[in-house]
Amino acid sequence: MASGGHGQHDASSRANTAGSLLREQEPFVFFRRSIALAAVVVGKAAAQAAPHSSAAADTLRARDTLATAVITATRVEVSTAAPTASTTVLLGTALRAQGLTRVTDALKLVPGATVVGGGPVGSVTSLFIRGGNSNYVRVLVDGVPVNDAGGSLDLSNLSLENVDRIEVARGPASVLYGSGAVTGVVQIFTADGTGGQGLRVAASGGSYGTLRASGSLAGGSSAVRYSIGGARDQTAGILPFNNEYRNDVLSGGVRLAPDSATDIRAAVRWSSGNYHYPYDAFGAITDHNSEQLDHRLTASLDAGRQITERVELRATITSNQYLPRTNDAPDGPADTLGYYGYFSRGEQLHRSLDARVNVGVGSGSIITVGGEVSRDKEESTVRSLSQFGNSTDAFGAARSIAGVYAQAIGDITNRVSYVAGVRRDENSAFGVFTTARAALAWLAGPAARVRVSAGNAFRAPSFYENFSTGYVTGNPALHPEESRSVELGSDVTFAGGTLQIAGTAYAQRFHDIIEYVGTVPKPGAPNYYNVAAADANGVELEARWQPSGALAATLAYSLTDTKKVAAGGASSTSGASYANGEPLLRRPRHTLSASLARSFGNGGGVRVQALRIGERADLDYARYPAAAVTLPAYVKVDVSGTIPTAVRGLSLTFRADNLFDARYDDVAGYRAPGATFLGGLSYRR
Repeated sequence: MASGGHGQHDASSRANTAGSLLREQEPFVFFRRSIALAAVVVGKAAAQAAPHSSAAADTLRARDTLATAVITATRVEVSTAAPTASTTVLLGTALRAQGLTRVTDALKLVPGATVVGGGPVGSVTSLFIRGGNSNYVRVLVDGVPVNDAGGSLDLSNLSLENVDRIEVARGPASVLYGSGAVTGVVQIFTADGTGGQGLRVAASGGSYGTLRASGSLAGGSSAVRYSIGGARDQTAGILPFNNEYRNDVLSGGVRLAPDSATDIRAAVRWSSGNYHYPYDAFGAITDHNSEQLDHRLTASLDAGRQITERVELRATITSNQYLPRTNDAPDGPADTLGYYGYFSRGEQLHRSLDARVNVGVGSGSIITVGGEVSRDKEESTVRSLSQFGNSTDAFGAARSIAGVYAQAIGDITNRVSYVAGVRRDENSAFGVFTTARAALAWLAGPAARVRVSAGNAFRAPSFYENFSTGYVTGNPALHPEESRSVELGSDVTFAGGTLQIAGTAYAQRFHDIIEYVGTVPKPGAPNYYNVAAADANGVELEARWQPSGALAATLAYSLTDTKKVAAGGASSTSGASYANGEPLLRRPRHTLSASLARSFGNGGGVRVQALRIGERADLDYARYPAAAVTLPAYVKVDVSGTIPTAVRGLSLTFRADNLFDARYDDVAGYRAPGATFLGGLSYRR
């Protein structure tokens, strides 16, 4: 029996629905405890900090590997006395040296981030940051938003090939990025040749019929630099049949500097994913020919011109075209019962233009004033085959957004930095929404920094939540989901900068959460309402020890505590999945990671990474109605390394994912891959 597109579509819907089920807690009691924990870090720093000196402060900033993602967090390249945001920078060269090929594998290393996949490689994969929903994270590729309208995103096909770096800014960022930047922003930058030049090729293979091949070329001059790259990643999958996956990617970036006052950067990235899945709508392995195909093309152009010493004009044009496809024909002539065939075709388009002016004020402050116009469009057609009669359906919607924003960033003194911003968005579907954020950071000594911030953010409803028809009815009257958050953090260095420790405590309130209601109050009423509210509070701790250039160790811990505080409205009378106080689905309360890396003088090295994911609440959809379950904690250990050969530039590579074959599900009933071993060759010139 064919599951049709319903298997994959339902899996995606379950992931998004689960991301919307939030639970309750009194936030500020928890936040006081969180502050006390973070204050331990601050207190130790103050006890050990020497009197302030600008030279020591410069050393601290230069050695800061718990670094600030300056571009993503502030959208301007500015050096302040102390960073005001919680950020992580992941370098593409380092990630590829570990044998990683997917962005989701890299994001698992970020404190406060939880990556949830639906089992095999290629399945629907979501990202949760700081306990928020998966559609609360804005994801950009070279400045291009790749989320669906409404914030949802399947990250399974995002590749690390030719990626220069990934910047992750945690906390509300709607002031700079508009809708969907509720708990964080992830930005992926394609290499443009700025970091160096040369040729790189690599190939590997191993468990589950996995084959990988990639190559890139970078070069140029001071006036023109470029990088181009491509890769293929494929596997036979972990299931008995119909579980193949293939992902192809081509990318390129170029940076132009026609004169000292002008810079232009252009980037293009194309990807194509093909995932075969045998699951039916209840997770049973029955279907022999269902597949999901995704094609995405992103393009961006960012240009700046220094008008005077203090005034810069910048403009960014972006485009994202996403083409999802589902094919599930009958398994054979006898497959004529139930819903035995499903086909869908879709197109999502996003276009945007952002223009801004950066004005230098005083000795180091920058004021940014800008505006953005964008348009989202979505179209889809569906054809379903069933014993009850075949049916077709079509959907189309579009909306325009215009926003204006202002931000000020700089130093009040040589020890105190600030950021303050405000934004006003006008959406053709729901009207006007205003967001704001402010932060202060204090350089407490040559080895200690403290920061505090507060802000709000929003997520616009998806087209489906607004305008769907048929089995599910959208609600055009929906309001955006909103959030308020506060954060306290610090980072310190010890032992001459070889040991760095950072701590952050945060509290968030989400309200007007859109919730699906299966049983509507009256015939013809919509299935979506702004009815829920939730708190998400937590602590993030990071430590890095690097006694020499050849040895480095890291340790990170995240405590995430979330509860739903209001069901209310329609959901209280119409069968909402969770009552007040129930846990947020698929996000662990405790996450712990540790790594140890050792490099050798001949270019070789080895790295061991361990990740412990604590217990998570979930729903088992194999039963009807779905039953609440607790997914057990697990520990996953990965090992990777490089062994140089006698041929200059040629190295042997190896990687063991899930070395000890831990058995676990990120989603109830969808087993993740076991131990995976890969070996290959890498050549650099």
